[in-house]
Amino acid sequence: MLSKWLWRFATERGSWWRGLINYKYPNEVSCWQTKRVRSGFSKSVWANISKEYDQFWNFAAIDPGNGTQVSFWHDCWIPGIVLAASFPRVAAAVLDPEALLSDTANIHGELVSWNLDFKYDLRGGAARERDNLMNLLNSVNLAFSSHSPCRITWKQEASSNFSVRSFYRELAGIRSRDIEDFPVEKVWVSWIPSKICYFIWLVYHNKVLTLDNLKKRGWCLANKCVLCMKDEESVHHMLVECEYVRNIWSMIFCRRSGTPRWNGEIVQVIANWPSADGDEIEKWFDGCILHSIWWAVWLERNQRTFEDKATSMMVVGKKAARKALEWMVVNGKVQKAEGRRWLSEKDLV
Repeated sequence: MLSKWLWRFATERGSWWRGLINYKYPNEVSCWQTKRVRSGFSKSVWANISKEYDQFWNFAAIDPGNGTQVSFWHDCWIPGIVLAASFPRVAAAVLDPEALLSDTANIHGELVSWNLDFKYDLRGGAARERDNLMNLLNSVNLAFSSHSPCRITWKQEASSNFSVRSFYRELAGIRSRDIEDFPVEKVWVSWIPSKICYFIWLVYHNKVLTLDNLKKRGWCLANKCVLCMKDEESVHHMLVECEYVRNIWSMIFCRRSGTPRWNGEIVQVIANWPSADGDEIEKWFDGCILHSIWWAVWLERNQRTFEDKATSMMVVGKKAARKALEWMVVNGKVQKAEGRRWLSEKDLV
């Protein structure tokens, strides 16, 4: 949905909103897109929209028409290719990095010659890059039309017009492998509260706002895990590697045989975790204890961060075990008395 605004920016040349956006985010080398807004501190809507440019230009192209409104180096007039990005050393060496396509290409009938002047002789890798560029340019079927204006086209529709449906279809195809590999039944457990399942979904995608992820967003923070006070905080450290968390795992499973594996990457831990099914209390418990422990650890982390209060590992672990039992009882997986007796045998009450 955001990408339709990139299309509208390129096509609605006379609109007032386009003029406003172009004034705020001017692009001195291309009239088809704004400059990329990459600041981690930016909160504007257009900052989020402009992040889609790379994906957008994979499926959009510029029909050069007469070439007078197309940047040779910075516009995507060859489908899927921006020359300045694909040939950076050559682009850095040209005399006129803002040259238009009409100034660079000379068409004589069916023959095309290219005016590329450089500030210095290209050698080594830069020379090879220049040769690759020339091979690409000579393979392009370029036909200027003095009567046709430049326009943007969408390759995924016969009409050449952008549609959200076609863009979504292409992106879904690119990401289909990731979607197929996603362990839906391990993350979205129907009888576990949805907010906790959503938290596990964030964990799987490394989107939880731990200190390392906040720093990636531009926050200037000292990064130290508040649970162990030894290593930097990350999703993987907080939920898998941290000594505090590993002690919780050991406490809960110390009287068990066939302990589920919690080593490895987050995605592997979730994907390999036992499913919540079967007739035995132990199987239902295993199916939800991952959610319960990780949620309890996240709450403890926030309590230490924002309230400066610490709870012992043993208390947090037993609280997680009781919460897992509560979900099981509420959803009719086990009788309350039977469940409490089972936890007592494991010394988890």
